[in-house]
Amino acid sequence: MMFCAVVMALTSSINKTNAQNTAPTSKYGWGITNGISVNNFTYDQPHNGINLGYTGGAFIDKSLGESNFKLRLNLGYTGAGGQLITFKDDTRYGFDNAFTFKNVKQSSYLLHSIDSWLSLFYEKQTKHNWKYYFGLGGGMENKFFETERYQKTGEFITGIYGTVQNQQYTNRFENYWFNGNVTGGIELPTNKKFSLIIEARYLYGLTAARSNYSYIEFDGVMGEVRTNAFQLTVGVRNMFTKGKTKNKSK
Repeated sequence: MMFCAVVMALTSSINKTNAQNTAPTSKYGWGITNGISVNNFTYDQPHNGINLGYTGGAFIDKSLGESNFKLRLNLGYTGAGGQLITFKDDTRYGFDNAFTFKNVKQSSYLLHSIDSWLSLFYEKQTKHNWKYYFGLGGGMENKFFETERYQKTGEFITGIYGTVQNQQYTNRFENYWFNGNVTGGIELPTNKKFSLIIEARYLYGLTAARSNYSYIEFDGVMGEVRTNAFQLTVGVRNMFTKGKTKNKSK
């Protein structure tokens, strides 16, 4: 009798442990993210720099069978862009006939865009019940308007120097462009019905955001400009409760 009692106690303990290590999973999930986007134009063109934008959106994902891979589709907003400098010659406007650069204009362009992308992730769960993942994907930015914040310094008229700054709406960039992305992230469980996710992503421009930029505003040296970004975001992911269960201790 004593032996039977010990066996029953051990069996009950194992069942409790297994119950703690099992949780409902689903082939589908969803979530929202938001954060910052550190943007820069590609360095094939000289005299450029970075600017900051906001990024945020929602996603749905789907597990691929019993593997550790899943697909994610994301749709949201991204403030893309960067900084460009222009050395401007005003002889075209009837000023000094000497071909010299009279003005320097440093512009920070913020390209307000609808951001959509599809990525394939590899995900791994740890013994401590949190997950890490990384993936590759591609997407498209659809610009709906752009703003230029500029600071212009130089000799505006012979003998007259100064600095002016302002912000204006412009339309110098393409309406859409394509990019590739690399993403890494972690998913942390909470005592609520959702998980906390933290992600870092790098976006690399595959097509031109602007095809006719020249830092000296001269036709013979015009070229394309692509926009890249490093994004850091936080968000929540809510798993649907219906679906199969599996042992998380593996």
